[in-house]
This record gives sequence, structure tokens and C-alpha cells, in this order.
Amino acid sequence: MLWRRYDVFLSYSRSDSERVQPLLKALRGMGYRVFFDVQSIDPGQPWKRRLERAIRASRALVLCWSEQGRASDYITFEYSRAEALGKPVYPWLLDATKLPAMLELQGIADPDGKRVAQVLRPYLGWTLHRRHLLLSLILTVVLGVLCAGLWRGIHPPPPPPWQFEGVVTDNIEQMPVAGVEVDLETDDGRKQSAWTDAQGRYWAVLSQPRPASIGIRFRKQGYQAEANINVDSSRPFNMIMIREKQP
Repeated sequence: MLWRRYDVFLSYSRSDSERVQPLLKALRGMGYRVFFDVQSIDPGQPWKRRLERAIRASRALVLCWSEQGRASDYITFEYSRAEALGKPVYPWLLDATKLPAMLELQGIADPDGKRVAQVLRPYLGWTLHRRHLLLSLILTVVLGVLCAGLWRGIHPPPPPPWQFEGVVTDNIEQMPVAGVEVDLETDDGRKQSAWTDAQGRYWAVLSQPRPASIGIRFRKQGYQAEANINVDSSRPFNMIMIREKQP
């Protein structure tokens, strides 16, 4: 059960109520939610059911143990039920009365309830309020991730663009030709232009979908302009340009 109602179930004898008050106030002052039963049990009332619900709704039980507590059937039921439910039990020894053998726990013998609260604090850990805030934050993040995934499923991102490239050299010296205008056109009319660099390399980035072939044309002053050529778009296309004859 993730959403507990109480941090601490305070198990005590009505005879020890005044001595327990400093511990109760100190725990609540730290932000812990404490179940402190002040109701009397009327004859015929199903008290076990009421107490068990409160114990189940608590993260831990602090047993305020004394001679009066040892004689109480309610206290015996409370710590026994907490043990059966796997709840941590932290005994506070109000007098020299020995703890029940079934607990096998080291009790806190300090008579000051405020100091006892400080001793218990590391064992009790975060308050329910902080735990709920953290859980809410985690659930918000998880929900955000799920919503983002759902949005991506409904609206997938566009496929990445693809690149077409090659090298242009001349037919005489077999050297790279810089400044060649390279015009590309896909079969659905998309156009892109590029120019060769000092190494004769050209490349163009085009959007999807990628066609099986692409039309390409090379132009540069002093060289014969090539007619539109259809080439395979899946591999680089290298071009040898023919110099124009000088008059």
C-alpha cells in the first residue's frame, strides 16, 4: 500500500498519557503524522478491527512500554498485530518493565520524549508528506514520458534527410575541378544545387523520400555543359568534365 495515512502508530496505556505527550508533540513538530488514539472503547465495540485498520494505515509503531502497558490487552494486540503485519516496532521504555520476549528488540530508555523523537527520526525517515511529494513527482515524470511516447507514436518525427555526393575531375589532367555548379532534381520535382570545393567534391542534402534515381547536371565556364543524367541515388556519382577547346 503506497499511500499510508500515518507515519507512526503510538501505542500507549491511558495511564501513561501525560508522559507520552512530549514524544507526540515532538514527532508532530517534525512533520510526522501520528495516530494517537484518545477514544475510549465502549462495551460491545469491535475495537480490534478499528485498531488493526489504524495499524495497517501506519508505517511504524512506537511502543510506549511500562508496567501499565504490560497489563493492557489493547497494547498487547497492537504490538502483536504490528509484528504480524511486518511493521517496524520501536519500543520506548517508560520504566524498568521488561519487554515481551517475542519482540527481541532493544528499547530506548531515555525518559525525555523530545530526545526520544530525535533518536527515532533516522529510523522513521522521510515524513509521509515528503514521500507523497516524491511519489507525485515520479508519477508526473512517468506520465510525461508516456504522453511523449504516445504523441511520438501518433505524430512520428519526419525521416532524416539524405545526402548525395561525388567528385568532379577534368578529362585532361585528371585534377579536381572547383566551382562546378551541380544541379539535382528528383522525379517528383524537388530541386537542389551544389558547387564543388577545392578538392572537386560536391554534396547536397535532400529531404525524404529518397528516389531510386536522381537527375543531375554539371555546369562550369570553360567546360562542356552536361545534359541531365539519371544516376543511382544510393551511391556517389563522380563526373569527368571535358574542357572546351580553345579558339
